[in-house]
Amino acid sequence: MRISEETVEKVKRGTDITELVSSYIKLEKRGRNYVGLCPFHDEKTPSFSVSPDKQICHCFGCKKGGNVFQFYMEIENKSFAEAVRKLGKPLGIEIEAGETQEPDSDMQLIRMHEYLTDLYHHILMHTNEGQQALDYLTGRGFSADIIRKEKIGIAPDMRDFTKNALSEKGYSMELAYQAGLISRNEENFSYYDRFSGRIMIPIRNHHGYIVGYTARSLDGREPKYLNTPETPIFQKRQLLYNLSDARKDIRKQDEVILMEGHLDVVKVKMTNVRNIIGLMGTALSEENIRTLNRLASNITFMFDGDEAGQNAQISLGEQLLKSGANVYVISIPKGQDPDEFIEKRGADVFEALVKNERKHYIHFKADQLLEESLNNDMAFSNNLNVLADHLKFVKDEVTREKLLQHISDIYKIDKRSIESKVPAASGTTSARTAPAGRQLPLRERKERYFLRAMVEDRELFREFQNDIDEEVLTTPDYYVIFKGLCAYFDKQDSFDISSFSQYIDGRLFSTVVELDNILIHEDVTREEINDYLKDLSGIRNSEKEKQSLYIQLQEAENDNDIELQARLAQKLNDLNMRYKR
Repeated sequence: MRISEETVEKVKRGTDITELVSSYIKLEKRGRNYVGLCPFHDEKTPSFSVSPDKQICHCFGCKKGGNVFQFYMEIENKSFAEAVRKLGKPLGIEIEAGETQEPDSDMQLIRMHEYLTDLYHHILMHTNEGQQALDYLTGRGFSADIIRKEKIGIAPDMRDFTKNALSEKGYSMELAYQAGLISRNEENFSYYDRFSGRIMIPIRNHHGYIVGYTARSLDGREPKYLNTPETPIFQKRQLLYNLSDARKDIRKQDEVILMEGHLDVVKVKMTNVRNIIGLMGTALSEENIRTLNRLASNITFMFDGDEAGQNAQISLGEQLLKSGANVYVISIPKGQDPDEFIEKRGADVFEALVKNERKHYIHFKADQLLEESLNNDMAFSNNLNVLADHLKFVKDEVTREKLLQHISDIYKIDKRSIESKVPAASGTTSARTAPAGRQLPLRERKERYFLRAMVEDRELFREFQNDIDEEVLTTPDYYVIFKGLCAYFDKQDSFDISSFSQYIDGRLFSTVVELDNILIHEDVTREEINDYLKDLSGIRNSEKEKQSLYIQLQEAENDNDIELQARLAQKLNDLNMRYKR
């Protein structure tokens, strides 16, 4: 069943493309438009443009873009029907499942997670088997509201509980194994529960589906935390815990606060701090780094106050600094994590800490390296070189000056000596250095202007469209766009690039953007269209050719050359037939 065009148009009108794109990447206003780093290819200088007026987006680098549907389809790898359904949901526009025609492979794995999450949560909140785990969580300060909101549950310490529960719902054991919900004995291929006797913290992907778990042991068994293994829907390099909930607050504040533990994130969500994300381990993938940089300019670490947490901040912070982010650290007292800090000091003190205590990563690292540097001359020199090298990644001059002064003060060395060690920043330019666009041939420029003029007036377009063929629009892409316009104007009264983008292949959208940006006077006349059509079709040139043939024919008649007269008369006839209007 196909989604009606009225529904599609209603969803498109109700979805603001600037708001949609800004939920994925950081945008800055430039004139009437917004720009940001393209989410579809790696770049350091923003080339992705969003037009609120036209309700389109477009990358001048990789050429990808379109309207709200095309952007969502590309960034989420979804079908058109699924894009309409997802974007329509917050507008209160429900699309029946049968209309989406969405492949069911990943959704089956997700449905299993959703079923088990509800089951585990019910056991935690409403059964004797869950009482111990519930007491543990409330004893650590987790409210019933946050437990319900996060759908935290308990996998009972019972043999084959999860396996049997899934089997009773009709799910195959092989599919449950692929989803990472049960394990398999590779010797006899028997299946058994992967999680049992553990508190289950659901992990959602960046558009809100439950795809895995962090499972904490309740009785001290190792490992303390057991995560879902890599599956088709759970890939740690692409996931960041709580991103789906935190995205809007991150964009609003232009800052991500990164934490180690998922329970830390849950506890912080009970405060007024909302722009928090948990890592999926002790490493950051390239995909993670790209996601973080597109979300915000500023990335702040708030890891545990133990040695492991400090070391992780040092290594991961360097990665992010070199990726172009502004990196900061909020230090938790030694031996505590954010969860424990809130329990001991309260939410107000924690919120004040987040608001007021934030060191630049280089400041933090200089402090951390100081102790080993003071009595070790080799370490002193090496560490100063490392810090000086880091300074080349600091774009803001005031921040760099302050960091130079801090390093000079604590290492007791002249600031100019440190400054002399700072390498020149590499790969920085004041403007995008993309190669200049090629000069189009005169014929192609005429075709492009003619096509642009045609969309100004639907009635003119309909009047002349039967006179246009591949001999008029000889540039193949322009002729394909013209055919799309024919279908578009059968249903629409005026040209709107956002709506028209659905009538052409995505590879041509960049060409349509170029066409739409051509400046043209508003009142395109019938005479102007006709003049261009004569020029492009060859009619104008044929008139000159005919005049020449008439002269030759007259000379042939004067010479009584019957054979030449016949050939010239045939040429005239061919010309008249070819350009007959």
